[in-house]
Amino acid sequence: MKKLLLSIAILSIMLMSCNQSSKGNWTEEDMANARKDLMEGMNSGDESNLFSMKAKTKFCDCALEKVEDTYENFEEANSDTDTLRMSTIITPCMKLLLEDFEESMLQ
Repeated sequence: MKKLLLSIAILSIMLMSCNQSSKGNWTEEDMANARKDLMEGMNSGDESNLFSMKAKTKFCDCALEKVEDTYENFEEANSDTDTLRMSTIITPCMKLLLEDFEESMLQ
């Protein structure tokens, strides 16, 4: 009987942890919410047409990877008001946008 209860407890813990985000392993829902926010941000304002959709998607993929590795979940990332921290996290991804901008200027 003790083994059965222990097995049920372990299985319950495993099932609960499958639906929770963690650093480097967000749920699909958290990833979708973060991608939606990033793309909405990229598509708003006067500068929204400076970059191709391909560049925006590459930037978002890169930024999502960095943010996922830094925060436990979308809610934590979304509630971080330290803009310097966030900009530092995604700075490596900015080169993708700059490359696209330079390429479009040469054409």
